[in-house]
Amino acid sequence: MMLYLYLVAGVAFAIGVLKMLSPLWRKRAIDVAVVALIAYIVFYNVTKSPKTTSPSAFACAVDLDPVRSIAVQASGRIKSFDSFARTMMRYVSGPRRIAGQEPIFTYLDLMFRPTAYQEADVIYVKKKQIRQSIAEHIEGAGAAEPALLATFEKTGLISPSLLRHPAVQAHLDTLEQNLMRTAKPVNAIRSALNVANPMTLARNLRAVPPPGGDENSSWYLIDDAFSSAPGDDVHAGMQSQGGIPGLDPGLASELTNNWIALAGAWAAQDASEVNRLLPRIAGALRSVEPTLYPELDTMKLENWYFRSKSMTWIWLVYAFAVLPLLMSVIYRWKGARWAGLFLFLIAFALHTASLGIRWRVSGRIPNSNMFEAILAATWFSGLAAIVLEILARKTLMHSMFFLGGACAAMIAAMCAHFMPGVLSSDIDNIMPILHDIWLYIHTNMIIWSYGLIAMATVTALLYLRHRIGGGAPDAAVLGGAGSLIMKGKQSFVAGNRVTFAQVLDGATMVLMEVSFVSLWTGLVMGAIWADHSWGRPWGWDPKEVFALNTFIVFLVLIHVRHKVRDKGLWTAILTTVGCVVMLFNWIVINFIITGLHSYA
Repeated sequence: MMLYLYLVAGVAFAIGVLKMLSPLWRKRAIDVAVVALIAYIVFYNVTKSPKTTSPSAFACAVDLDPVRSIAVQASGRIKSFDSFARTMMRYVSGPRRIAGQEPIFTYLDLMFRPTAYQEADVIYVKKKQIRQSIAEHIEGAGAAEPALLATFEKTGLISPSLLRHPAVQAHLDTLEQNLMRTAKPVNAIRSALNVANPMTLARNLRAVPPPGGDENSSWYLIDDAFSSAPGDDVHAGMQSQGGIPGLDPGLASELTNNWIALAGAWAAQDASEVNRLLPRIAGALRSVEPTLYPELDTMKLENWYFRSKSMTWIWLVYAFAVLPLLMSVIYRWKGARWAGLFLFLIAFALHTASLGIRWRVSGRIPNSNMFEAILAATWFSGLAAIVLEILARKTLMHSMFFLGGACAAMIAAMCAHFMPGVLSSDIDNIMPILHDIWLYIHTNMIIWSYGLIAMATVTALLYLRHRIGGGAPDAAVLGGAGSLIMKGKQSFVAGNRVTFAQVLDGATMVLMEVSFVSLWTGLVMGAIWADHSWGRPWGWDPKEVFALNTFIVFLVLIHVRHKVRDKGLWTAILTTVGCVVMLFNWIVINFIITGLHSYA
């Protein structure tokens, strides 16, 4: 409650200060505040990640390149081992790296040297409130030093031995009973403990393709090859599931002997022996059934994509495009416009490449999870910006659509880059219910409309900045699509002089009209899909309701536009309100409120 009071007091103070300033200095104060806020967000997110320790000498000496691109079957699709290990370790340590190690090294180290991690901080607890309550119970039991608990509350990482302490387990049992608030984070903690178990890691390593099988066949564990090898005393105690049908005994023996030798060399931290064995194991796995093995280039591309942080660093290129585009819009500098256009097209090309890589690696359109949805939505907004800029090239609205697209894409990529714990970039198969043509129609129309709403909010905020700075209450006469059709000054005002406010209002209405139509189309298509999949077109699911609420806000905007005198101001205000409702739908509904569409 106090936080909200401080926020209200701060806003009231800021409004009071702005009223005392001249119109010119009001604009400058707003510009400085926005730049300072963006700089703070970037600086905070860049520096907030805890510093990791340097990897051990053994970790540095091991060459994992030969096994990065071996294939593993997981969740119904074939992944590279490097990608698979990143996904599995995310369940254990979240977005953190353990001891500065790569996830693929940590996966093998947990499997071959599990005792080394019992007292190490490897389990990630996401919720700060849960961390605090766990730390209080550990401190109450006298099981750890205060300094260690302070580090845990800061980083979220804690050792398996502390989580298994009786006092902590009893506390987790209590929290698990609250199904609405704390059951999910407790389940995540217990899942992390289970995944970190060496037996779990071994049981999930399906890296042996079925000899003579097809693309729908299940792959085998490496341990399954033990009972396919010629019988002897070494292999007798390691038989798991009756062997691998059709596997050549000689190849099974080679794979088994090398795997057992790798386990011993890894436990002894003999890097030279490990480096000798890894290429042999990779070669043996690829030779089991070459026709089922994915292309090496695809596996390497997947590895590169994840090692480059899923290309979320493109936010920087968009940020460099925003600055000259903003100068072009505000000051009408032609040189800044061309510089911004060049940088925007580079950023958009990289954005397209990132989605194209995900499409090739996953074998499906990249729009089935939250990470993909926000990047796909802003890619659609970038495409819309290019089309609208071509249509508006002879109007005074040029550069505004590029600016809106660059701002929307920059913020989306920043969220994906700085919030990996919330927006996981892992590639998984989509649920069976999503294998439908309506996925490509309904989902893409909705996320496209959301991208356009974000773009419209940029021009709306620029209009509000203009008005707060003492600008005249002007609005485009035709507005919206009419501004593009007429292609001239008459599309903005009845007279001969066009004001900056009228151009901003016209650009906002162009984006609002297109987003209004696409959002309504997406809702109708969603109802058709729901009727096809769930047997009813509408079920009052939270996300359905707030998608409709977003549409209602813009429906109100259209009616208000025809009734009020200060059309530009109310258009800007309602556009911003609609964006807030849309963001509430994407953030709160997706991650907090449980529903058919949510990730809560």
